[in-house]
This record gives sequence, structure tokens and C-alpha cells, in this order.
Amino acid sequence: MPKVIFISLLFCLQAYSSLSQTSYIDSLKIKAAQETDIQTKLRHYIDISNEYFQKQLHYDSSLVYLEKIRTLTNEEKIKDTDRDIEAYAINNQAIIYYTLGNKEKAVDYFNEGLLLSKKMNKPQKLALLYNNIGMIHKELGTYKKSLTYLDSALTIVKKNESKRLFGVVNTSLGETNYAIGNYKEAIHYLKKGIQRLDSLKQPSSEADLVLAKSYKAIKDTDAAIAQAEKAFQQAQNQRAPKSAYESSMLLSSIYTEIGDTEKETFYLKNALRYNDSLSLSTDLNDIELKELKEQQKTQEQQLQSLKDKDILYTILYVVGAIILVLLSILIFRQYRNAKLTRDIHNVQRDLIQSELERRGKGTDHN
Repeated sequence: MPKVIFISLLFCLQAYSSLSQTSYIDSLKIKAAQETDIQTKLRHYIDISNEYFQKQLHYDSSLVYLEKIRTLTNEEKIKDTDRDIEAYAINNQAIIYYTLGNKEKAVDYFNEGLLLSKKMNKPQKLALLYNNIGMIHKELGTYKKSLTYLDSALTIVKKNESKRLFGVVNTSLGETNYAIGNYKEAIHYLKKGIQRLDSLKQPSSEADLVLAKSYKAIKDTDAAIAQAEKAFQQAQNQRAPKSAYESSMLLSSIYTEIGDTEKETFYLKNALRYNDSLSLSTDLNDIELKELKEQQKTQEQQLQSLKDKDILYTILYVVGAIILVLLSILIFRQYRNAKLTRDIHNVQRDLIQSELERRGKGTDHN
């Protein structure tokens, strides 16, 4: 008995240790798998996708869950007016494909999202798409078009209650103005956007980095260092190696200019370390293969579990049958032994009685 208790206790401790090491993403996957409410399940998928996206190394995994959102939305035949999460997923798909260099596919997704947002009559979604299309034009160098789209987005968010989107559009305007060389305008919009995002506890290391670059451009070294260090810290907290690399490189260059060799070397080493992390990034061509392998592994585990259960039940049935047979034999033998013992006692009693009667007769004769 003590051995059984010890083994059970050990098993519980191992289970607890395993659960305590489960990552946030794993816990979201478990919640999503167990959730029966469709909207809640979709929100879990969004959270999982966002977590992968923020790591800046797992865009493929993020895309897998965004596609799951769209598939589930269509399978459940959700009305156009209630497809906010799908619109969000389409937007993120476009962003990821653009980040990976597939501009054509990104534009296709943005246009699809724009059409859906118009059907839903959702100004907030339109603003988000205007913002993102504007940022594409910024990357392409067509700054006039970029500012036109971003101004349209800003007009909408000023009247809208979305505090986060207000912060995002302002940071986008700031980044575009920085690209043009309008550093004071960039600082104005970036400070406004960053302040809003920080107040919502949703900081953007990318926006902090551009603000640091803007300060550096106008020779405000102290402000540039403070903002770049903030960007570096945020990138570390978000586990975003790309932003951590860029902020480290910026800090290294600033400290080079002011002659601080020690800090220059420190941030250069950090930059090299994060550059190594970026080199391990998963290629987009592996998306389908990884998803299939994940599904195959899950199915194999389920199949093995069923096989183990079948084997266990078969063993239990066989053991039960054997126990029943042995019990029947034992009862029969006990019954037979009891009968044999009773018969022996009866025979012994008859013999004793016969002997007593014989001796009694012999005594009477004498």
C-alpha cells in the first residue's frame, strides 16, 4: 500500500510540473479545443495567432490559425454583419504576407477585407484597412498615396471610439513622415500614438524605434537613447528579435557617435545575438508541411490512445473471465470437499455406531 501511494504521489508531482511548464500558447490551444461556443473559440484562435505573430519568427504558425478562423467562420455560416473576427483575420493575413515579401498576395487580402468591411458597414475596419494600405504605399515609396490613405483613416478614428486604432494610425503617420524626412511631424504623430498605445498597455517596439530614429535625426541624443532603450526593452518583453536587433544596432551607432565604447560594444553584441535568432526563422514554404505533421501527430496519438484502451479493455475482460472461472472452480471444489468431509463423517459415525452395537451384544451374551 505505501508503494502505491508513493507512485501516485510521484505521478501527481510530475503532472503538476508538466502543467506548470505549459506555455501561454499551449493553454490557449487547450481552451480553444475544449470550447463549444464558436465566437469564443474564434477569439482564442485570434489570441494564438497574435502570440505567434509577436514572436516575429512564427509567421507560418500565425497564418495557420488565421486560416482556421476563416474556415470555421464559413463552416458555421456566420452572417456578414457578425464577421468582425474574420475581417480581423484577413487583415492580419495581408500584413504577414506583406512582411514576408509577397506584396501581390497581401494586396489581394487587403482588397478582400475592404469588401467585407463595406458589407458589414464597419467604419473601424475601414480605417484599419486604409491604415494598412497606406503603410504598403509607404514601403513602396509612394508617400503621397500613403498619406492620403492614412489621413482617411485618421478622419474615421477621430470620430470612432477605438482608442487602440487611434494610436496605430498616429504611429503610421509618424513612420511615414519619418520616411519622407519630416522629422518634427514624425515626432508629433509618434508621440501621440505611442502615448495612446502605452496607456492601453499595448506598446509597439517598432513605433518606439522610429521615434528614437527621429530624435537621432534632429540631434536630440538623450531623447534618442531613452527611446531606443525603451524600444529594446519592449522588444525583449515581446520576444521580438527583429525589433531587438534593430534597436540594438541603433543604440550601438549612437554610442559610437558619442564615444562610449563600452556601451557600443554591449549593444553590438546584442545585435549579433538577435541576428543569429533571425537566421533561424522558419521559411513560409514549410507551412503546409508543418501543419500536416501536426495533424498527423495528433491523429497518431489519438489512434494509439484508442488502441491502448482496446488492449486494456480486452485484458480486463480476459482477466475477469479467468477470475470468474477460477472462482467457479474454487466454489465447486469447496462444495465437493465439504460434501466429501460430510460423507466421511457419516461413514465414521456409522462405523463407530456399528462397533458399539457389536460390543454391546457381546457383553449381553456373556
